[in-house]
Amino acid sequence: MVASGYKQSLYWGCESTYGSAHTIDEPIGLVQSVNPSESNNLIKIKTLGGTRDYSNIVPGTFEITGSFDYYLQGCAFLRQAFGEDTATTTTVDSGPKIHTGASYLHVLGSAESPTTDSFPSFTLEFTDAEDTGADADTANLKRTYAGCRVNTLGISGSVDEPLRISVDWIGQGVEVSTAAASSVSESTDDPYVFYQGAVYATSGGITAYTVPDSGSMIAEVNSFDFSVNNNLESVWYISGTTNAHQTLRGLKNLIVKGRDYESSLGLHFKNRQMYQRFLGSNSATEPQNTLGKYQIALDFVKTGTIGADPKVATDNWIRIVLGSCAFNSVNITGAPEDVVSQDIDIAVEKAKCYIVDDDSDYS
Repeated sequence: MVASGYKQSLYWGCESTYGSAHTIDEPIGLVQSVNPSESNNLIKIKTLGGTRDYSNIVPGTFEITGSFDYYLQGCAFLRQAFGEDTATTTTVDSGPKIHTGASYLHVLGSAESPTTDSFPSFTLEFTDAEDTGADADTANLKRTYAGCRVNTLGISGSVDEPLRISVDWIGQGVEVSTAAASSVSESTDDPYVFYQGAVYATSGGITAYTVPDSGSMIAEVNSFDFSVNNNLESVWYISGTTNAHQTLRGLKNLIVKGRDYESSLGLHFKNRQMYQRFLGSNSATEPQNTLGKYQIALDFVKTGTIGADPKVATDNWIRIVLGSCAFNSVNITGAPEDVVSQDIDIAVEKAKCYIVDDDSDYS
C-alpha cells in the first residue's frame, strides 16, 4: 500500500552544539507540508583512451536541503530563524525574562547577533509511519537530520486563514533507521489566526510595551507577508572532518551571514494617506527627495492586551516590529463592482519579534 501523509510526523529538538544531534522533544505545529531533499552531487568522468560512455560515476558532496510549512501554535521554533532570545540583555542569548506570574517575555532578533558558531541549530526528525503497531520498529522509515539551520522563514496571513510559517532549511547530516517516531506531546493550542491581528505604522519607536495610538493603525488589511533570510553559506573543504559530528562527504560548516527582510501588505484602499506615505511623508503631494521611515508592528493576540497594564499570567501574544521601513512600491487597482485594493511592498531595515507565552525556555 502507498504511504499516506496522515501517517507522517515531523518533530525537532534544539541543539546545544551545531551538528550534534539533540533529543527530539518539540512539535513543529500544525504541519501542512514537508519536503526534504538530499543530493549525492554525482561526478561523471570520461577519460582519454576510453569509450564514448562514462568511465566512472563517483559521489561528490552529500547535500541536504528542505522545506516545510505549518500553522503557528507555539513560537519556540521562531528563535531558529531570528536568532538569540535577549529579553534580559541586548547582546547575548540570555533567554526570556519573567513577564508576570507564569508568563515569559521573549525578544528575538537583537541588533547584535552572537558568533556564527553559536547561532541556533536544530535536529529534525521526519518519520514515514508505515506501521504504528507491533511492526513499527521494523517497517517505518525514520530520517534524523542533524546540524540544521533556517535559511529563510516566512510568516503570512490572510482573511479566514491561520498564520502560516514557511521554512527553508539546510542540514549537515542524516541518519536513517526503521524505528517508530519519537514520542512528542503535540500542542493542543489553537493556531494564531488572522482576525486576532492588527497592523500599526508610526514614526516613533515600538517595543513590547508600546500602546500605539488609534491614529497609527493601518485599517482594512487583508493580507501580509514577512520573511527573514539568514543568507546561509555552506562550507566544504578537502581535509576531512574536524569533529565527530561530521562525515567525509558531509557539510563542514554553515555560516550565517547578514540578514535580509522582505514584507508586503495587501489592503483595501481607504484614504490617500498610505499613498502619501509612499511618496515620502503623511502630507506629501509629490515624490519627496527623502522618504519618511516608519516602524510597522504586526500584532497577534490570543489573550491579554499588548502594552496594557497590568500584565496578567495568562497573556499570550506576538508582536513583530519592522524597523526603519520605507515603502518601495505601491499598486492601487480598481474595477466596476470590486473593492479598490492597494498592495504595498515594504523595504525593511531590521526586525524584532516580541513574544509573551508560558514557555520558559526556547533553547
